[in-house]
Amino acid sequence: MLKKHIPTLATISFAAALFLTAGIAQASSLSIAGATPISFFGFNGQPSTFTGGYSSGFLGTLVANEPIRISFTYLGSESGYNNSFAFLGNALTEFNTPGDTTASVLVGAGTVSFSFSDDQGGSVTNGDAEKPALGFAILNGNLTPVSGPDFGPFDYVLGFNDSSTGDADYDDFVVGVKISAVPLPASLPLMAAAVGLFTIARRRI
Repeated sequence: MLKKHIPTLATISFAAALFLTAGIAQASSLSIAGATPISFFGFNGQPSTFTGGYSSGFLGTLVANEPIRISFTYLGSESGYNNSFAFLGNALTEFNTPGDTTASVLVGAGTVSFSFSDDQGGSVTNGDAEKPALGFAILNGNLTPVSGPDFGPFDYVLGFNDSSTGDADYDDFVVGVKISAVPLPASLPLMAAAVGLFTIARRRI
């Protein structure tokens, strides 16, 4: 009986490895075009409760390398202005509660269409050139929060710096970027093979 289960366990291990490989393929489907490293200080207030503190990131354009399903989560704001975030008909504002998430939307390959704005007329769209005291930074999405929930790990965190000239700490409106766990075309054969192997293993047990 024991010998009969040995190939079954090997099959399950191989299938799990295929699932992991598919996940890695998905994680690489979002990247930063024209990434320019930056450093800053003063990231504080409500965002740090949910995301942890930041002092570095990148300027650049968030790009989908292939069709993906993506959503954004409001993580907080630390600003005297009323700021907001827009994504293909979905919006997040300071009236939202941290943890509120936009609809998960399927987008094509290319520049991800989103923008930040403030109530003083300042706005920046993904792909725009960086402006003095107005723009957003693309931050590491996997930092451990200082305290409280982080609403799950993110692929990236976006920190908006509104048109106020008082600081440049990229915490005026903060959102998390998350790719949904859906198969991408490149990973479908791996997923199908893994499902088949799990089915065979189950029949042998």
